[in-house]
Amino acid sequence: MIVWSGLCYAAAYVSPAKTDNIALFSLTTPFAIIANILFVLFWLFFSGKKWRSLLSVITLVLCSKVFLMVFGLNFFGSNDTAHHERTIKIMSWNVHGMGIFEKSDGKETARKIMNLIQAQDADIVCLPEFYTRKNDSMKPYAPTIIKQNGFMEYKFCFDNTLGHDIYLGTAIFSKFPIEGYHIYHLGTEWINIVQCDIRVPGDKMMRLFCVHMHSFDLSDADKNNIETMKQNLEVGGRWKSFVTKFNYAYRQRATEADTTAQILSHSQYPVIVCGDFNDLPGSYTYTTIRGDLKDAFLVKGKGIGRTYNELSPTIRIDQMLFDGKAFNVMGFKSISSQLSDHRPIIGCFEVQ
Repeated sequence: MIVWSGLCYAAAYVSPAKTDNIALFSLTTPFAIIANILFVLFWLFFSGKKWRSLLSVITLVLCSKVFLMVFGLNFFGSNDTAHHERTIKIMSWNVHGMGIFEKSDGKETARKIMNLIQAQDADIVCLPEFYTRKNDSMKPYAPTIIKQNGFMEYKFCFDNTLGHDIYLGTAIFSKFPIEGYHIYHLGTEWINIVQCDIRVPGDKMMRLFCVHMHSFDLSDADKNNIETMKQNLEVGGRWKSFVTKFNYAYRQRATEADTTAQILSHSQYPVIVCGDFNDLPGSYTYTTIRGDLKDAFLVKGKGIGRTYNELSPTIRIDQMLFDGKAFNVMGFKSISSQLSDHRPIIGCFEVQ
């Protein structure tokens, strides 16, 4: 148990670009925490050797820096995502192509996605995997989203194609003026981070970053195979192919995270970073990008905070990080929705 927890801790700080396999333990961090807690209870209440509970208690304390990144403990107190004076409401949602991958009625899925966005009434909306036409980034859905929500700014950065006529990428909609816009390539194919300098209430400038990091590139068949192997408790064999694929993705994201951290460190304005990190809290990607920033979920969220609808209920890979000196998070929530493989997250920030 101690060794397992130590490896989970190491996964948060050892670069996967330098050491293979260590990053895989970040997938198990929530289970290591739960196991340690169960061992504490077991030794205290079901064994005559109560002193052994100290082993797990000490492990939890020593690894607390990483373990506390996983669970939101805010079961009491306010969690206000409503609009107030000098607040900014931000929504981030990987919309998975706006229903374009649906086998039935993708347009109906897109309509429901747009209605959900409208219902949240956010000031800024960041949408990784947004779908546009190749020759016109306004088509087919941007005009409707702008009209429904009263957005004054729209930016789109493509990062992938689907056939000859479709672009997928990151869309940003804002009710506040965007006075600066920049796209940074993060060193691996298709992966960018989008920067917007936005003037917010109080006549302050903030720098918003939205990123969609390298994924594990799991096909539907891969996901079905993982579910089958989980149910049958298979080891070896097919798992080896996934380990190879996962290690490659971890190495890619390590490079992207290092570059992102450098970009953030040079910002002349207070930053908010959101998007699909494709990595869990307690991973090298998360800890490197987060640095000294605060996590809106950890300040106001509760429980695991699942944001990915498949594979495991422990997967929180969509993040919203912020400069705690410039902003105070008033509320945070993740909406349970099956319209995409990801769930939307919303944070409401007060300008200090």
